[in-house]
Amino acid sequence: MKTVVITGGSDGLGKALAEKLAPTHAVVILARNKAALQQVAKQAGCDYLVCDVRDAKQVENAFASIAATHGHIDALINNAGVIVNGELTETSYADIENTLTTNTLGAIYVAKAALQNMKAHKKGLIVNVVSQSGLSAKAGRSVYNASKWALAGFTKALQQEAVEYGVRVTGFYPGTIKTDLFAKANIQMNGLSLTTEQVVTAIEFILLAPDHVLIPELGIKHIGN
Repeated sequence: MKTVVITGGSDGLGKALAEKLAPTHAVVILARNKAALQQVAKQAGCDYLVCDVRDAKQVENAFASIAATHGHIDALINNAGVIVNGELTETSYADIENTLTTNTLGAIYVAKAALQNMKAHKKGLIVNVVSQSGLSAKAGRSVYNASKWALAGFTKALQQEAVEYGVRVTGFYPGTIKTDLFAKANIQMNGLSLTTEQVVTAIEFILLAPDHVLIPELGIKHIGN
């Protein structure tokens, strides 16, 4: 049984991952919403910790707690994220800061904390959930694209850095997924989208790879997008 940490675990893809993986792994989900976390943890049968990934100290404390309870962290699914849409001139500074702090800095804080644990044990897997928006650009998505392009670059560099310690880093690039991500940002979701089940299957493929096999990148999107 592997210890798997999932950020953004209170809903959407994180929730779906917890429900799928908890029966066969020691899963710990992290998110800001305590009530939602408790509900998912109860349904999935996993552990949870309240943690705002935007706060480096909270991240540090959360991973110290996980290490104290579970010891070695086998896999991190770095999934927490938000979206903002609209022209740059119409985007508030608060939304700009929240998007970059959550999607980029938060992912970096979490990866650092996980890597410190994995480095000591000379093995582990970090899956950074980037997005197809980390590969392409779109008008009205400048801030979101910036956060995801930065995460893509970080992932590629960390991959080369972490391999020296036997730790694998995979960049995962999903297209639009049927979750509440858009609704929470008051964005109308248009076009074709993937189900959470389809995306979970792709991530499971990464998790099932042997310790000596690195999957540098994996993309998944609906045909036509």
